[in-house]
Amino acid sequence: MLRFLKKSQNYFKRNVKIALIILFLIIILLLAMMVKDISRKSFLEVQRRIETRENILQKIEKYNEENIKNEKHRLPKVIGIGVKKCGTDGVISFLNHHPLVRILDGIESFFFSSRTRQNLDVYRNMMPLTNDRQVAMEKTPIYFAFPPINTPELIKTSIPDVKLILIVCDPTLRAFSDYVHERIRYDLYDDPMIRKYKTFEEYVDEYLPKLQRNIKEWQKISSKLSDLREKIVNLVHTDEASTLLSNGIYSAHIKQWQSVFNASNLRILDGNRFMQDPGSIIEELQDFIGIPKVLLKEDFVRHPHTGFFCYRQFTMKQFQNQLPMTENMTCLGGGKGRTRNGRQKADEETLKKLRAFYRPFTQQFFEDIGESFSWNKPTTHKKPISKETELFQLTK
Repeated sequence: MLRFLKKSQNYFKRNVKIALIILFLIIILLLAMMVKDISRKSFLEVQRRIETRENILQKIEKYNEENIKNEKHRLPKVIGIGVKKCGTDGVISFLNHHPLVRILDGIESFFFSSRTRQNLDVYRNMMPLTNDRQVAMEKTPIYFAFPPINTPELIKTSIPDVKLILIVCDPTLRAFSDYVHERIRYDLYDDPMIRKYKTFEEYVDEYLPKLQRNIKEWQKISSKLSDLREKIVNLVHTDEASTLLSNGIYSAHIKQWQSVFNASNLRILDGNRFMQDPGSIIEELQDFIGIPKVLLKEDFVRHPHTGFFCYRQFTMKQFQNQLPMTENMTCLGGGKGRTRNGRQKADEETLKKLRAFYRPFTQQFFEDIGESFSWNKPTTHKKPISKETELFQLTK
C-alpha cells in the first residue's frame, strides 16, 4: 500500500511538472502573439500617420505654389519669448521644417526690447514673405525677463492675436549654461559682461549674495511679484551681469504675462522635457499654432554620436529598415548643448546653493501656471564626447 502511494505521488509530481511546463509554454506563446499583435497595430498606426502626412504635404505644396503671388510681409503670428538658454532656438528651428512656417532670418528681432514705441511697418518688413495660410515666426528670448517692464502689453497691443511660446527649464542649470554662453562671447568678441569671472563659481560667489540682499530689501518694501519684476528688470540697466541669475526667477515675471495673455495664446513648455522628447512637444505646438500636424514625433532621432535629437522626415522605408534611420538628418548648430554633453560641469556645492535659492521662486511659478516640472531630480551628465563630434553639424 505504501509503495502504491509513493508511486502515485511521484506520478502526480511528474504530471504537475509537465503541466507547469506546458502552462509556461502557453503563456510564452500568448505573450508572443500579443507582442506581434501590438507590433502590427503600431506598424499600421505609423503607416496611417505617414500616409496622412503625405496627403497633407501634397495639398500644402500645391497651395504654396499657387499662392506665390500672394506672399507679402506680415506681422508674426507666433513669437518665442524665452527663456534664454532653455531651448527656444531649438523649438523654433524644428518648427521651421513645417511648410506653413516661415522664420525671420537671424530668428531674433529684439523689436519689443526698446523702451520707445517703434513703427510696426519696420517690424512687419523684417518678417519673411508669407501667403495667407503660412505663419511668420520669430523668437527673442530676452522678451520674458528683460526691459521694458511693459513688454507683454506692447506685444498684445501691437499684435492682438499673436501666440507666444515660453519655454522654461531648470533655473540652476540654465544659469550655468548662460555663464558658459557669455564666457564664449567674451572669448570671441571681448564682451566685457563677465570679464572678471574666470569660473562660474567665482561669478556665483559674488552675485548670489548680492542678489539675495537686493531681493530681501525689495521684499521689505513690497511683497507683490509685480514689484519684484520691476526691480529685477530695472537692475538690468545698472548691472547686466546679474541677469545670469535673475533670469531664472520665473515667478517674478509670469503673472504679468498671464494677465495679458491666456492659455489659448500663451503656451508654457518644459525645456527639460523638450530635451528628452522634442517630437511630442513639436506635435503639441502645431495644434497650438493651428497648423496641420506634419512634423511627427517619429521624425526626431538622436544623433548617434552627440546623443542630441535631430530632425529627419520619417518614411515607411526607414520604418521597414530599408534605409538608415539617420539619413538626411538636420541637427542644431554645434554651439547647442555645451553644458549638457558632459564636457563642462559646475561645482556641485555651487549648484546646491543655487537650487536652494531658486526653490521658493520655482514652487511659486508652478502654482502660478498650475503645473509642476520635474527639475529637482539629481543631475546626470552624458558621457563626454570628442571635440570632433561636438562640432558636428548638418545643414538643411
